[in-house]
Amino acid sequence: MKRVDSILLKVFLCGIPVIAVLAGLSYLYGAGAVSHHAGFGRLMNNFMGLVFALWMVLSMYLCVRLVVSGPFRDQVIAKITFIRERDEREAILTGKAAKTAMLTSLALLILLFCLSCFHVSIYKVPPENAVNGKTGFITLGLGFDLLKNGEQDRPKERIQKQDIFSYRGLPVSGTTVILVLIVWQIVAYNYSMRRLMR
Repeated sequence: MKRVDSILLKVFLCGIPVIAVLAGLSYLYGAGAVSHHAGFGRLMNNFMGLVFALWMVLSMYLCVRLVVSGPFRDQVIAKITFIRERDEREAILTGKAAKTAMLTSLALLILLFCLSCFHVSIYKVPPENAVNGKTGFITLGLGFDLLKNGEQDRPKERIQKQDIFSYRGLPVSGTTVILVLIVWQIVAYNYSMRRLMR
């Protein structure tokens, strides 16, 4: 099992750049830059879909193995950081680097949570809707939706207003946030480990 996991991990890591290239080609196909009627274009799109599906199945398998297998976690850490725990000192440094990476990731998660909940709006209303002669307003608010369709359930404001500035949460998708967190974890761990090894 250890040998199979090692091979699958190498395939996964080597597959990341391949998946990135195929994602770019798939985007071109979806955007219409490649003809949908050409037999080769359609064949390549089907092939890319198959590769994506296989890579995702491999990703899910490796994620389950990371959760349930301690030796596999050690193997993955060694591959990602290019550092092996050869002695007790390196094992201690690995623990400190993991603690630093976890705490910085927690700080980033709290920041992203706050940015996604915080709402700011600066706007003007027509003179007939002025309050105490004032037509400019700043509103601050918090929004916390457990479900994605929470925005649609709110009643629309009937007052016509001219937005000057409006911020209603992070402008990036959930997928982007998850990708940033994955990269952050790896970079924070590697940076901490390199700094501690000096």
